[in-house]
Amino acid sequence: MLCYRFSMKGAIIYFFLAVVFLVAATLVTPEHLISIGVMDQSLTSENLLTRDTALATVTVAQTSVFAFAAFFFVCALAMPQIEKTQWYQRREKEGSCFPVQYEENQRRVINVTAGLAFTGLCAAIFYISFGTQLFRPLTLVWINQEDGFLETLSALILLAASLLSLGLSLRMPSSANRNMLLFLAVLFFVMFGEEVSWGQRLLSFETPEQLSQVNVQNEVNFHNMFGYLFDHLFILCFFLWGCVVPVLYWSSPIWRWHQSRLGLPFPSVGLAIAMLFVTLCQHEITDVLFGSVPGLRVAELRETLSALCLFLIVVEARKLSEAATGTLGLGRNRQTVQ
Repeated sequence: MLCYRFSMKGAIIYFFLAVVFLVAATLVTPEHLISIGVMDQSLTSENLLTRDTALATVTVAQTSVFAFAAFFFVCALAMPQIEKTQWYQRREKEGSCFPVQYEENQRRVINVTAGLAFTGLCAAIFYISFGTQLFRPLTLVWINQEDGFLETLSALILLAASLLSLGLSLRMPSSANRNMLLFLAVLFFVMFGEEVSWGQRLLSFETPEQLSQVNVQNEVNFHNMFGYLFDHLFILCFFLWGCVVPVLYWSSPIWRWHQSRLGLPFPSVGLAIAMLFVTLCQHEITDVLFGSVPGLRVAELRETLSALCLFLIVVEARKLSEAATGTLGLGRNRQTVQ
């Protein structure tokens, strides 16, 4: 009887996800996005490359969301049978191989990292609300311009996240955690380089002509190539890592088993909530809540807050090094690091 109730719970979760993704897929159309102000600048841009890339992005996104809806629907129907398999029961019994200390910390809503993230959000709201009253127009331009205060701060935070990931990778007893943090160190360093266009303005070198033809800002970077495709993908990946991955980790034993063995860290509950608010930091929303602020680039502000949250995920990952001290996971049978 207990097994049946748990099966129904799993089926209900997957059915709920299927419905959510199906509704989202019906809403992800160019016309609807333009009407609510999401990607409207890219979808209506006079730059043909930007507009075509935005249209292709929406098409791929809608197809992907439909595919996820179908996948979750199939899982909902098959979940009772899946949970009866030896493959599922073995993984459910083994549970996560993340350290107990790490999982306990990630369950917290109130902690230092979440406090820092919400402090950043409060500072951003204060800046949006009173920035024009506190700063002169030239100061606002310096804060928001390319290589201005916000962009430089984002780059420095990403560099710090890269160095911290590298340092932590050297202390990890688990090869999965070590390799994942090494990957994140490289990823954050690439993001740092992209943020400063690999030192183009600092070193004063020109953009190669082949690159300038596909880069909407005529810079030496990849994230502005083919319109703002990579910017849109960054927002999506930030939301998935910050908000979706924690939900899947705590709700799905199979996801928890695989993620922990992949070594992918995830934000605590409090930090995940902050990352949801950072994702919602879009000019379409801030303009409604606070009005249009002259000289303010909400995208740069969001990127700075995003960089801060990514750094804080790595800060929380320090708990993973405690695997060396003994017991792991929240599965029914606790395991010891070999």
